[in-house]
Amino acid sequence: MQRLLSNLGRWPGLPLPYTDIGADLRTAKGDFGRELRLAAAELRTLRALHGDPTLAQIAARAPRGQHLSTSGISAALRGRSLPSRDYYLTLVRVLLTYDTNKIASLQHQDLPQWRDRWQRLSLLRHAQNSNAPAFQPTEHHAALSEQVVLAALRRGQHVQLPPTAEDLGGVWAVAFSPDGHLLATGHGAKTVQLWDTIAQRRAGPALFGHTDRVTSVAFSPDGRLLATGSEDATARLWDVESRTLVAEPLHSSGFVDSLLFAPDGQSLYVQGRTIRRWDITDPRQPQKAEKHFANNITSAPALTTDGLLITGHAEGVAQLWNAQEQTKIDAPLRGHASDVTALALAPSNDVLATGSDDIQLWDVRTRQMIHEPLECPGDTVTQMAFSPDGRILVAISGDRVSATPKNPDFHFSIWETATWAELPSPQIGHSGHVTASAFSPDSRLFATGGADGLLRIRTLPTAIPNEPSTT
Repeated sequence: MQRLLSNLGRWPGLPLPYTDIGADLRTAKGDFGRELRLAAAELRTLRALHGDPTLAQIAARAPRGQHLSTSGISAALRGRSLPSRDYYLTLVRVLLTYDTNKIASLQHQDLPQWRDRWQRLSLLRHAQNSNAPAFQPTEHHAALSEQVVLAALRRGQHVQLPPTAEDLGGVWAVAFSPDGHLLATGHGAKTVQLWDTIAQRRAGPALFGHTDRVTSVAFSPDGRLLATGSEDATARLWDVESRTLVAEPLHSSGFVDSLLFAPDGQSLYVQGRTIRRWDITDPRQPQKAEKHFANNITSAPALTTDGLLITGHAEGVAQLWNAQEQTKIDAPLRGHASDVTALALAPSNDVLATGSDDIQLWDVRTRQMIHEPLECPGDTVTQMAFSPDGRILVAISGDRVSATPKNPDFHFSIWETATWAELPSPQIGHSGHVTASAFSPDSRLFATGGADGLLRIRTLPTAIPNEPSTT
């Protein structure tokens, strides 16, 4: 199973980072070194195209709080080693716009392909360091069992991440790191746990700091920080690499239900009874905005890449805000008869899904409904998300959480977004309330956590393109 998860990046549909290598991931032997050298050659080309700065000049251009050493830059440019994801992307950002005397923003149009490139190299390195090849030929004695497992994945059957975290007091929050290699979970035992997604094991000891149930987790866009929120009415910031707290607790107006990093990573929005923005340009000294904003909040908010915040409220209202200025934009969206209980924003930022006793779809620009409501089983939509590639919308619905029935019945619903046709969905796999969910960055994995203590990772039916039959 570890080999299969390691190969998620090689399925059809993912853009290959290189156009001239004809890379073959059927075996990891030699591939990592070859592709690392080719990636280094492209870095050198990027350097030459944008002013051909010296190593010292590149190091001096690194943004505040991030360090580039001349030795590390040299190693990356010569293909001697693969640096950390943050280091690699910082180097790319410096080179992309060096000749403009600026550093490329995190939203630069070329940055996603370099991010994918690093992830591919990281997967290859992981496969090379394992004792087995990334894929066995069909003549191998294990080929039949691997085909059976792959067929199960295509059907959307879950891949469970052991151990199931039953000893941690339920799984109340889930988030993937930006590269997908780590998964963070919040628990009723006042703890946060990091997991190695590929190895399927805990990535170090639990993080202790909160004094009550941990109900929200979020990684910063660069993956260096982890924000956690709790029913102790605080949010906390952790350094992911060292697993240590970097600042004093950020106090909230009541239980922290959700956390959102701004796309540039310099602000954190903490939702309690209201929302407060914290300036974390220096994570060690967060600065709170002057006022709270938004009241009667009934769902986790959503944030666009250009700073539009959307909140869900009682009586079927969704409100748009200028996140930085904390001011309302236009009249609220009204469509549901009951409270808005979930929000999801398409990666393109043009479509908003609001969930209540059904799901309504809105054009963010025109503020108009664009489709008939999508029906879901159960009373209420409790979790909802677009896949990062925008191809599917997933909703989890069931009995109202406020009713707390003894054996609530929850369901998956999946739609493909091109036509909004409903697709077959896997079993929910939890007994009791499903309390958290998250997509992996590559859109292929979907994690859920429940009050039953189970953490499940599954591949959704449409996440893997159909492969030619082997019969």
